[in-house]
Amino acid sequence: MTITRSIAAAALASVAIAAHPAVAAECPAGFPDGQITMLVGYGAGGGTDAIARAIAADMEARQGWTVVVDNRPGAGGGVMSAELMGKEPDGSVIGVGATGTVALNPYETKSTPFTYEDFDYLGTAMNINYGLVSITDKPYKTLAEFIEFAKANGATIATGGKSQEILVRQMADHYGVELIAVPGKGAADSMQAALGGHVDATTQGTQHVQQIKAGAMVQLASLTGERVPYAPDSPTLVEEGLDATIEGQTIFMVPKGTDPAVFACLAQALDESVQSEGYAELMDRLDNKAVNLGPDGTRAVIAKAAAFYQSYLAGE
Repeated sequence: MTITRSIAAAALASVAIAAHPAVAAECPAGFPDGQITMLVGYGAGGGTDAIARAIAADMEARQGWTVVVDNRPGAGGGVMSAELMGKEPDGSVIGVGATGTVALNPYETKSTPFTYEDFDYLGTAMNINYGLVSITDKPYKTLAEFIEFAKANGATIATGGKSQEILVRQMADHYGVELIAVPGKGAADSMQAALGGHVDATTQGTQHVQQIKAGAMVQLASLTGERVPYAPDSPTLVEEGLDATIEGQTIFMVPKGTDPAVFACLAQALDESVQSEGYAELMDRLDNKAVNLGPDGTRAVIAKAAAFYQSYLAGE
């Protein structure tokens, strides 16, 4: 927990001292009329939370706005999304989640009151480098050793979302072992379960990087399409013979029907903050880099992911 909090604190500090030479985003007169709220679909202390707080702090300093971060964890971002859908499309509320928040939830639970088409997308902040990690005092340091352990004992894996649960299921089927996904309220919750020794491993997207650097955790496998820079010796599942990955982005979204001028203002403000020096420093600490796909690019990757999950879950 100490390391996670230090990430968020350092993010805010670095944003506060960074120079802001850029001109503020071009916005309609009188916007915003009051504070802007960022609803984060995961708990405080996680990677998405740290990113949202860094972006919010930069927006405040750069645009002169008041931006408040409010966590709404639950259902892999579904709680936040359902609340966001009911907000006025006036630009006063921005949702922060991951691709699966809107690409997966509607097909996971039929009672989900939204689809990805119920929102407009301002852009992204980074690609998420998912990994399968465990604490270092476990009797395995590689994926092969972990699978051997699971064959003899079964294994539990703390997850922060349905896409990760699906991947655990794919691994169990592929290797013919008992792997049980233990859903948490988000990455921070799953991380604490792993650090406390309550599970055998966890799937993580950001905050595990600091734990690996501190020597507290080891990456068993990269869950993305390519090896990640913070664990170059950790093979992907594809390299290990399983054609399965988790591809995701940290996304920023607003209720559908937001005034085009307000939408353009927010999209520009987000891009300026994602490209800022302060945010780059946070990305350096996470061994990642800022990536903003923009409104059209973000919607395109979400639509592609939604098509996959709809097809996959329909075949269960």
